[in-house]
Amino acid sequence: MKTKSILSMLVLIVIISYVYPTVATKQTVFAQQATKPTTNFLPYVNSTYGIKLQYPSSWDKEENGTRQDTETDVVTFSPPVVNSNASLDISIDNISDEKGIPLAQYASDSISDLKQSLKDFKLDGSTTNNILAGLPAYKSIYTYVGENTIFKDMEIGVIKGDKVYILTYEGAINEYDKYLPIIQELINSFQLAK
Repeated sequence: MKTKSILSMLVLIVIISYVYPTVATKQTVFAQQATKPTTNFLPYVNSTYGIKLQYPSSWDKEENGTRQDTETDVVTFSPPVVNSNASLDISIDNISDEKGIPLAQYASDSISDLKQSLKDFKLDGSTTNNILAGLPAYKSIYTYVGENTIFKDMEIGVIKGDKVYILTYEGAINEYDKYLPIIQELINSFQLAK
């Protein structure tokens, strides 16, 4: 009889050891899903410049269309937070006079320009091993001082034809990481017209 009780007890322990982790894991996953914030995204389409992406419905969108030399500021997206310095700016650089410039050279020239124009510019990293809208892209991350604030920027650019499409995420150093996951979703949804 004791052997039967011990055997029953062992079977019960084995069953519990398999069932409990499964139940606990499902509860943890459910709790994570329940607390994960959901963001509704809206489509942004600009047929003039042949771009589209998804952006959070609660974010502000400011269409610019401002031209500076060969560069056009198309649109800026920013969170609906008072006094936030965070934004994603999309601009297009017309490189018809430099047609055929390699991506790495364009990225290097861009960094040189930033060094000249931004106070206390510091390059944190730069690479040309990225993809944006299905095309090879460069990415540069840097900091600088402006308006008594240290800013951190991430610039991603892709060459298509005689244009460079540039997405620049900028934020005060203390809020940069806060919006980075959403910004990454915007960047991942970026598309160019065929």
